[in-house]
Amino acid sequence: MTFVGLDLHKRYITACAVDAAGAVLGEVRRMPTTVECLSDFLAALPVPVTIAMEATLYWAWLTDRLERAGYTVRVANAYQVKLIWQARSKTDPIDAHKLAELARANLLPTVWLPDVATRERRRLLRGRAFFVRERTKVKNRIHGHLTAENQLCPKTDLYGKAGRAWLATVDLSPALRNQVERLLHLHDYLTQEIKRLDGQVKHAAREDPIAKQLETIPGVGTFAALFLHADIGPVSRFRSSHELAAYAGLVPTTRSSGGKTTHGTVGNCSNHWLKWILCEVVITLKRSPGPVGLHYRHLLRAKGKPKATTAAARKFCCYLYWMLKEGWTYDEWLKQHQEVFRRSEVRPSQRLGAVA
Repeated sequence: MTFVGLDLHKRYITACAVDAAGAVLGEVRRMPTTVECLSDFLAALPVPVTIAMEATLYWAWLTDRLERAGYTVRVANAYQVKLIWQARSKTDPIDAHKLAELARANLLPTVWLPDVATRERRRLLRGRAFFVRERTKVKNRIHGHLTAENQLCPKTDLYGKAGRAWLATVDLSPALRNQVERLLHLHDYLTQEIKRLDGQVKHAAREDPIAKQLETIPGVGTFAALFLHADIGPVSRFRSSHELAAYAGLVPTTRSSGGKTTHGTVGNCSNHWLKWILCEVVITLKRSPGPVGLHYRHLLRAKGKPKATTAAARKFCCYLYWMLKEGWTYDEWLKQHQEVFRRSEVRPSQRLGAVA
């Protein structure tokens, strides 16, 4: 059996192959990033061949090509590889050999690989989110230009018909007027692209029963439901709701030693997109009656809005885990927890009175 470690770079690949005993069978320092060159190197190695690489750069494209060619590919978490294997000297050949050795010893911290359809769906949803963010930047810049001229829009929506009519007649300097017109043109273009992407999102949601299940949650529309399903994937890959919350980056770090325990901020190594969409849903869900909104209101005064939102997102993430695991809609899940919810709604003074 042969184990190959690939250190991926933008312009070249460094490869190292070892056998089951750890002896180096071959090494290439700077291989072109083409499947043909890599296939020539792999074809000369004893079969079967297991390939290890880190989840960086073009791993998805390369993994698809290699698996199609019949090779076993294992993709590792780059941060965890760094924690497992630390060396004073760090070079491309050492990194490639490190990956091959970890695969040989069965110590490679592999990550879950979504299928091609899930990756394409993620690109669609994250692409739409990117366009929305860029449009928000354009809107904020236009508002900044108006503020610089001490102009305040009297309309509710500056980008609606009435707001655009006011914007066309407002007194601005020639240079600023030119900038605003260009930004409006960019705003309209981004809006058209977002509408086109919305059509693709709606089409994809029609064929996704999990997305329809998630749409029963208050504050979760078609886009958010599809986004949650795409980034979570099959819920069976998580052993507990706590593990899903940690994957989303909603669990604070804990340091416990010598009888002293401290809690820090939430971890950076997480799915930032999943954390973002969970917090976006909580912004609406916290206004609805239910345990998530109640938890948010309990923490708001003591912790402040950002921390309360993150804590509520974590609680919602745990509830979401059980909804997906049991196949419940939001109302069905709420009925399962109705008795607990009633107890949590009782005021602290009432609880003390009941004890007394």
